Amino acid sequence: MASKRRMGPESSATRSLLMDGVEAVMLEQGYAALTSRSVAERVGLTHQLVYYYFQTMDELIVATFHRHMDTFMRRLEEALGSERPLHAYWEVSANPPNGAIANEFMAMANHNERIRRDMVEYGERSRQIAVEALSARLQQVSPEPEVFTPYAMLMAINSMALVMNFDSALGISSGHKEMRTLVEWCLRRLEPEAAPAAAQTTA
Repeated sequence: MASKRRMGPESSATRSLLMDGVEAVMLEQGYAALTSRSVAERVGLTHQLVYYYFQTMDELIVATFHRHMDTFMRRLEEALGSERPLHAYWEVSANPPNGAIANEFMAMANHNERIRRDMVEYGERSRQIAVEALSARLQQVSPEPEVFTPYAMLMAINSMALVMNFDSALGISSGHKEMRTLVEWCLRRLEPEAAPAAAQTTA
């Protein structure tokens, strides 16, 4: 039986650098340009190192996707735990740190079954986390619970953020300012800014 190829440790800085290379190539040339050579050369490494840390290029791409989504999930959970989770969820959705990368992974999912399957899994998990958090909030603030349901709010925010993110990736910005104003106007009515605490006086 052939021995398993030695793999570099997951905590290695070089492994992380290779994932940086994947993102850089995707941003500059698109996901179709991803090869072990293009990725490694982009970050100043030899392409043989790809196969020291990953069995295949697909494994490197999947690991990069997981890193990207894990970062998003951390931001999401932090936002939903804030004092104004509706506002925070909108900010996370409408201002992703790597919107162009997300668009590339979305395009890749049409041709890569593993990425598509993992994207669905992350999407369902993030949606469930958001619905549970927003449900608790909407029970407190919603004037019409049968209208402002967690899924309705979630889908409305996601839809508007998705259009804006897609536009931004193309370089379109018209209407974005007005959209943000409308969304924030609606959210302020559901989730008013907390009144400042009364100043403490000293004798």
